[in-house]
Amino acid sequence: MLLRLFWNFLLALTLFSTRGYGQSVPNPTDTSYVMALLKKGEAIETRQTTNALNFYQKAHDFSKKINYTKGYFESVRLMVYLLNNLGQHDKARKLAQDALLRAKQDTSKRNLGISYFALANTALFSGKLTEAIPNYQQAAYYMRLIGKLKNVAVINQNLGYIYEQQRMLPQALAHYKKALAFDSTDKQDRRSIAIDYFSIANLLSKQDKIAESNAMYLKAKQWVDPKNDLDFMINLYNNIGYQYGVEARYDSALFYQREALQFSRQLGNPRHELHMLMALAQTSSRMKNYAQARTLLDESHRIAQKNKVGLAEFGNIYREYAVATEGLHDYKATTAWLDKYIGVRDSLNNQETKELLESYELQLKQAEARQKLAEKQRQIDHLEEERQRQNLWLLIAGLIGLVAMGGLVFASLYSRQRQRTADTALVAAQRERELAVVQSELQGQQKERLRISKEMHDDLGASLTAIGLLSEVVKSRMGTNTTPEIEKISTISADMVTAMNEIIWSLNTRNDSLNGLIAYTRAYASEFIDNTDLRLKTDVQESAHEIAMRGADRRNVFLTVKEALNNVVKHAGATQITLLIRPETDRLVIEVNDNGHGFTPNEKTSLRNGLGNMQNRMNESGGNCEIVSSSTGTSVRITYPYPPVAADKILQT
Repeated sequence: MLLRLFWNFLLALTLFSTRGYGQSVPNPTDTSYVMALLKKGEAIETRQTTNALNFYQKAHDFSKKINYTKGYFESVRLMVYLLNNLGQHDKARKLAQDALLRAKQDTSKRNLGISYFALANTALFSGKLTEAIPNYQQAAYYMRLIGKLKNVAVINQNLGYIYEQQRMLPQALAHYKKALAFDSTDKQDRRSIAIDYFSIANLLSKQDKIAESNAMYLKAKQWVDPKNDLDFMINLYNNIGYQYGVEARYDSALFYQREALQFSRQLGNPRHELHMLMALAQTSSRMKNYAQARTLLDESHRIAQKNKVGLAEFGNIYREYAVATEGLHDYKATTAWLDKYIGVRDSLNNQETKELLESYELQLKQAEARQKLAEKQRQIDHLEEERQRQNLWLLIAGLIGLVAMGGLVFASLYSRQRQRTADTALVAAQRERELAVVQSELQGQQKERLRISKEMHDDLGASLTAIGLLSEVVKSRMGTNTTPEIEKISTISADMVTAMNEIIWSLNTRNDSLNGLIAYTRAYASEFIDNTDLRLKTDVQESAHEIAMRGADRRNVFLTVKEALNNVVKHAGATQITLLIRPETDRLVIEVNDNGHGFTPNEKTSLRNGLGNMQNRMNESGGNCEIVSSSTGTSVRITYPYPPVAADKILQT
């Protein structure tokens, strides 16, 4: 059985690295500064984890600021590795998801491979194996396209681990051997070869083939460098100690586990140290040395709280506390620890249950669609039966008409009934046609909005971008002799690109939602204030309801917020802006507050700051815009009402 420490070891398999770093530059004015930071972090990440993470964070922030794609994805790759290694899986997943969104826009196969691999590793660390598999498959696809077979070997290694966790041991062994075959072609990559032998040894240990497993562990030890691969030595010694513990050879188990603990402290990795303390506590409990086990658990619990590890780690600590306190006959404490353990397990199970319910909801919608289709077919069959029945009655009426006058009377009555039926059917058909026309017009409007936004993006966007680039080229060539007209062309083209993007956003029907407006407004405010000397504080909440908004209303609300921000930058003389967005039961409330010198409302200030336009826009959408100014600052309060949402439209949280 593999130890929990193997989680740390898996992420060390990440090989998507770039070796050609530039020279370190003290002044952060170009991309070489980013690569120098990454190089410093990689040099110390196995010994000084916190310092390495700080280097990666600086490189990540600066890459985003200067829009340096290569530095951004390299910093994400390295940060996700360390965050997972420290148990901060949620933060790692957020970074990987943001990187994937950016990679899809960038369309670089290498960046897509890095992003999918980071997501897969995070899912693996979090125990979400079914989520990890498709992400690994996507990563392998892009790595094969760019010829990175070593990275394909890494993916085989991790897929082998997943199959191993699912007790599919033959498939796991096949993937481990594939990884070893790839890695053995490069004898310089000693760590990867050692990892492959290590994985095979763990698999053999699960099959109780202790002798063969130990032989593979020794082969792994031959390839590993103890000085530079402390994390590997920790896993190796810990797994050997675990095998001795299974065989009840506790003294040997404690020796290897204590050695692994010393390696962990040399490495300076709190998560390694946490798991080694847990392993020693478990062995002490097996030896019935419960007091020593509880002391070790106290130390591991302090490390877990300080580093905010995941629920799974806390659950394991609570379980071992329960074992130790029960051995000490402290049953009250045992009950308390068991309650905490059950609470953690319930939280983890609730998360799995939510994912299962989402799957069931999708299946239910598909079943409802099939049921509606079957109901339509039944209606068609019923109408066909009605038609055949009417034909039969017509035949009978004709025969009776030939026999007697009474048949004529019957035929007349039947004809009237038929006419009424035909009239009813005609009215129904006319209503269906009217409904189809309305739906067609609505779809046409939506298609036209999408077409306009696409053509503006493809044609006008490309042209405006080209104008901006050409003006920048002219400015660079003219140097200090740049004319005001060139500067004005550059500024106007940039403003037109921004305005065009806002129009495209308002036209795109996929953005017709309240949360879409909130996300876009928050992103715009952050980007807009970043280009000024002001500080931006945000208090933004998303709506828990599915609320649709017209494109015109979204644009009116957004332009009102934009005008408020612009007025602060141009006229308020402020140092700080506070943006508050709060969706309420039946309305959206947005506040833009500043700490400037304020103004006295009059006709002149109204015209200068566009205050009348702000109120007119909100009136057009049925909302309101209130402006309160004093010597300590100005507050703009925007309200936009929307209809109450039905219970079946409430999002699951």
